[in-house]
Amino acid sequence: MYTVRCTRRLLRRMRADISHEELVPSTALGDWYANQLNVGSIRLVHFMSDRSLLSVIVPFKTVKTVTDRHIVALRELLEELGLDPSLIGAELNEMQSRSIGKTQSRSALGSMRDLAINAWWFIDRNPQASMLEIAYQLAEVPCGPLGMAYPREVAATLMVERHG
Repeated sequence: MYTVRCTRRLLRRMRADISHEELVPSTALGDWYANQLNVGSIRLVHFMSDRSLLSVIVPFKTVKTVTDRHIVALRELLEELGLDPSLIGAELNEMQSRSIGKTQSRSALGSMRDLAINAWWFIDRNPQASMLEIAYQLAEVPCGPLGMAYPREVAATLMVERHG
């Protein structure tokens, strides 16, 4: 169980029922923050784990399926990062139950904004890059709130501690 914590702008687009119940996530990567990411005419949704700052980017397309596509993209990223399939399966199994809520952490939003700038820069220089390539690049960005650690390393450590 986890919560997708959407910005106001994204919540308006989603027209989803917001959970006002504060649930403690059972996933290693915690809750996921979500925001629109627009690069020129490209419309994307940026998801970021609040614990590891690992990012996943998916095309906006239809807003009704964006959270399902987030999980598919996360599986691809975790596999690309070389995590053990049993750890990936355990994490994604925990993510089958989710709620939609408002953002809560200004720190998480600040990190998300910084990573979005990195994504924008990478997409601008590599317009043919896949969503997986963009997410992989963001996993390699050292982040101040993590003590300049890489989101890929923090995510792997959290998943081993929780599911290993």
